[in-house]
Amino acid sequence: MAKIFPLEAVLRLRKMEEEMKMKEFASFERVLVRERGNLEKLHGDLFQARREMDERTANEGLSAQEGQLYLTYFSAQSSRIQHQENLVQKIRVEVGRKRREMSFAVRRRKIIQNLKEKHIEAEERESRRLESLEIDEIASMRFAARARGEDASES
Repeated sequence: MAKIFPLEAVLRLRKMEEEMKMKEFASFERVLVRERGNLEKLHGDLFQARREMDERTANEGLSAQEGQLYLTYFSAQSSRIQHQENLVQKIRVEVGRKRREMSFAVRRRKIIQNLKEKHIEAEERESRRLESLEIDEIASMRFAARARGEDASES
């Protein structure tokens, strides 16, 4: 019977750690995608408001009060965009960190996995060696029995 891999518990722990890191990474990736979408929406809203202002100015003209409202909106929207860009950058940095943590966890698990595979290969080699010794022993016993003139099938 083959010996069990002595580091099986460590391998299970490393697999769980790797799965946890993958989930964390995926979670941060989803947040990054969502926040990039929010940033694009803010840019789109600003662009739409500028186009609307340009159309109104070209067609009917703007009063000073309407112009002031647009400028206030543009300033506030630019501030929101700047805040969102900072947020996206922070999340991007965190995603990079989570990616590195995940790849480190994968490497750690692979090390133990390789050790397990080598253990299994060594066990199989040992099993084949013992089987070969057993076959050699049986063959030598039959040869010796034939040399003595006995019926080898009786052994």
